[in-house]
Amino acid sequence: MLTFLRGLFSNDLLVELSQNKISIQVFSSDIKYEDEPYIAIEKTKKGEVVKAIGKIAKQETSGNIAVTNPFQHTRSFVGDFLLAEKIIQHGVFEIHKSRIRPAPRIIMHQLEKTEGGLTSIEDRILRELALGAGAREVVIYLGDKINPKVDSFDAIKFRVSVC
Repeated sequence: MLTFLRGLFSNDLLVELSQNKISIQVFSSDIKYEDEPYIAIEKTKKGEVVKAIGKIAKQETSGNIAVTNPFQHTRSFVGDFLLAEKIIQHGVFEIHKSRIRPAPRIIMHQLEKTEGGLTSIEDRILRELALGAGAREVVIYLGDKINPKVDSFDAIKFRVSVC
């Protein structure tokens, strides 16, 4: 019931992921969040704290701050799940600037390292990243780039289910 109510205040989102850019767009709208997938983690006496995300994170230079791109790994697409989840959460909350925690329907579109499809683990990672950002429904999409001004969540969900 609560998820349904949160869904009323949420938009359908397209999340496109690559090693160099993360893009979160609202379907049928010009609302968009784009940034580089970097996160700066500061080590404090109380533990690790997210200092900055995106281009600003790349500029952080200090002895106790580590800057990481969790989508840059030699063998797999996601190298650090927890940091990748924080970046996607940040992007979703930038789109939904509201006091109510959003529960959007999300299409996850991995743009790189998809030759031969995704393994069940890679599929689950993308699904869990979206769920960690508050998604109430997740569709994993592989294929050509999506135009969110023309396509809709339901149309892409139908395309994926037919294949």
